[in-house]
Amino acid sequence: VRRAWSFNSPLAAARIVAALKAEKADGAIFNLQMASFGDREIPAALGLLAPMAARLAGVPSGVIAHNLITGVDLDQTQLKGQPIRQRIVRIGGAVITRALLAANYLTVTLESYRQDLAARYPRADVMLVPHGTFDTESRDLAPSRTRPLRIVTMGKFGTYKRLETLVAAFRQLRAMPGLADLELVIGGSDHPNTPGYLATLAETCAKDAGIRFHGYVAENDIPAFFSAARVSVFDYSATTGSSGVLHQTASYGTVPVFPRIGDFVDVCRDEGIDGANYAPGDAADMARAIAGLLADPDGADRRAALNRAASLGMPISKVVEVHMCKLGHCWRGRPATQDTAEFAN
Repeated sequence: VRRAWSFNSPLAAARIVAALKAEKADGAIFNLQMASFGDREIPAALGLLAPMAARLAGVPSGVIAHNLITGVDLDQTQLKGQPIRQRIVRIGGAVITRALLAANYLTVTLESYRQDLAARYPRADVMLVPHGTFDTESRDLAPSRTRPLRIVTMGKFGTYKRLETLVAAFRQLRAMPGLADLELVIGGSDHPNTPGYLATLAETCAKDAGIRFHGYVAENDIPAFFSAARVSVFDYSATTGSSGVLHQTASYGTVPVFPRIGDFVDVCRDEGIDGANYAPGDAADMARAIAGLLADPDGADRRAALNRAASLGMPISKVVEVHMCKLGHCWRGRPATQDTAEFAN
């Protein structure tokens, strides 16, 4: 590990390229989302020029784009009610997207993103490579009825990922017969743009029995965090790409409950992940979806098994394979077409 750049530094791209040249790198894969380099627009945008700059400096570069500005409903983010700033972000997003396409190739994790880019930039080298799963160990999933009567959620909260609807639904569920001992465990931290959000929510929920704020979930604790729950809930008002937490949920047999919006629907359709869904922002509908899973443990187990199988269908080794293939074609000086197309299919 060579730490070459700092978050919110306007010089991140230059430092990355300098490090690549110093290492005499044969190629570079940039694993990116739109806020990878900063939570302020200018340093975030400048950092995203790194793949193009690497290619221009003679280092073949590929991009894994987890989200695109064109796929985000900005009215559901911290930019809500700021039309001028939204317009600036949209224009900047178009420029940055074009810059990312100036790398040797770009992959996306959603078919809708691939279709959008293909329509806008028909000559660009863009292909779909699903998110990928790190946990491919052979493991027996604990049946739903043997797990604690627990709901979990995990993320960086306060912007489009909030918890008010989930807390309201949880209160409704606790009042239902047989669910008085239901638990809600909240893992994660504040989004950088909303410091203090979870602390304020914890004060609001101080008298609610069964709600626990876990805090940051370390990488080694993720399997136990999800495996010790029956349901994983996503209280989102918008989406910004293929969710890593959704794939972790699928890996450990915890059935997801998510809103009927954008990328959740696309991922489940494209990758075969199954769960229950609800109308965004509707606590009663969320409670209905969760209660249905808790009342049908056999059905939950069937969904969990399907999700685990779907997650194993795209191990991270396959993701690595396609990038090595693409970079290999860059080294040999000819486009990668047939073999990578077969991988995508």
